Parts: sequence; C-alpha cells; structure tokens
Amino acid sequence: MTKGILGVIACPMLEDELVYSMSHDPEEKNVYVLDTPYNGSLRRKLDSNGVPYSTLDEWEFMNSESGLDREAFNIVIKMKNLALHAEPKALMEDLENDLTMIQGRVDAVTMYYGMCGNYGMDLTKWADEHLSIPVATFRDCNGRVCDDCVGVAVGGLAGYQHLIKDYTGVMLLTPAVATNWEDFLGASDMAKGLDVLGPGNKKEQMRWLLEMCGYTSEVIIDTGLGIVSMDEFEKAAKDMSDSLGLKILRADPSKYVDHGPMNRIYSESKANLDRIARGA
Repeated sequence: MTKGILGVIACPMLEDELVYSMSHDPEEKNVYVLDTPYNGSLRRKLDSNGVPYSTLDEWEFMNSESGLDREAFNIVIKMKNLALHAEPKALMEDLENDLTMIQGRVDAVTMYYGMCGNYGMDLTKWADEHLSIPVATFRDCNGRVCDDCVGVAVGGLAGYQHLIKDYTGVMLLTPAVATNWEDFLGASDMAKGLDVLGPGNKKEQMRWLLEMCGYTSEVIIDTGLGIVSMDEFEKAAKDMSDSLGLKILRADPSKYVDHGPMNRIYSESKANLDRIARGA
C-alpha cells in the first residue's frame, strides 16, 4: 500500500498522461488539485474520467498544516501556465522555485513537464543537490530525460528523431496540443515575431509566419489515452488546419506512440513514496 503525499507539478500539455495513470491505477488514493488559475482543463478531464478529487487553497497548503493523512496515498497537483514554455530559462527558474517551496509540504515530487528548449536538462540532478526529497521526471527506456511533450508521447529522443525524420516541415499534434493549439502556438518562439507586426488578426499573422517558416502540414499523433475524445481531437485539428492553411497528416500510432515514459514516471513516483515510508 502506497503511503505519503506526492506533489505533482504539471503543464497542461501533459495532464492527459497524469489523468490516464491515476484513472487506471486501482490503488485507493486521495487526489487534491491546488486552486490555481490553470486547473480548469485538468478538472474537466478528472470529472469526465471518473477520478474523484478535492480542491485545496494553494496559499493555505503552502503555508499551514495541510491535515493530509500520511498513512494514506495522497496526490496534490499544481497546474502551471502553459505559456511558461516560451522562455526556457525562465521556465527552469520557475520550476526550481516551485520545487524549493513545495519540498516541506510533500514527501516526493513528480514533474509532469518536458524541458521545453532546455534540452538534456535533468531536474532530478538539480534536486539531488538542492532538495531533501526525491523528484521524478519523464524518461526514455535508457534513462534519458524526455525533452518535451511530444517526446513523452513517442518514447523519448530516439522516437522523436524517428518521427521528425519521417515528417519534415510539420506541426506535431498530440490531443493536448491540438485542443490548446492557439495558446500553445501563441507562446512559441515563432510567435515572438508577431509582436513586430503590431495589432491585427493573430491567426492570419500566424498563418503568414508559418508559411514563411516553411510549415505545410500538421501531423495528428493519437496517443491512445482516450482522455480527449477523438471527436474533440479531430475538431481541434481541423480548426487549426483551416485557420493556418495546413494539410492534415496522420502518424501511425503503432509505429510512433510509446507509453513507456508515462508508465515509468508514475511507477517511479509511487516507488519514491514507498521507499520513504520504509525509511530507506
């Protein structure tokens, strides 16, 4: 039986993996969502996938006794702003600050995050040097950190390289990316160039920018998690295609999708709590 408090710091682009793992884990657990401005999508998915949860005031959780039973299995989730991936250095500083602040409130932390431009950055190494609790991140079968949300979906760096070798000049769409595509692209490096164009229709400006950068298509990558319905996925992909003038392509899930990183991070998270409970 897993015991303790697992803190989860998550990007909306990887909340599908979190919801899937929790909903398919038969062990009894108490799920808590910190009341930040960025948890709306997660809460809808928890509701639709039958995962019961409670909300906690973030300030109270971080500054007073939570009252959570450490003899039970507790998961406390803090959702972050999707736009943080626009500035890789600022993202790392923000996540390191969150880890520093939460370490006294939980027994272990799991980062449902890609490194988003900080390629090869391993937060667990930073945590080993600066924190008193273990931190888990997404990794491939060789133990290398997965660099971004698409890398998580396809098994890590090797799978990502395989994918972009087969598909060039494309936007890569997992269900989470597709259903948040305006926010996702709006916080991208490419979108920074839109500022010089001044006011105007941002979709038309993004379409022009993608054409200038040589993007011709979008590739649907069905992760097979089922957290986002296929109807919603297809509708979002078509909306992006119509808005940006991109051709829709479909990657064969049996060839590219790999649930290994998702399964490993969840298993490692529970193992970290078990180790702490044993005093190891």
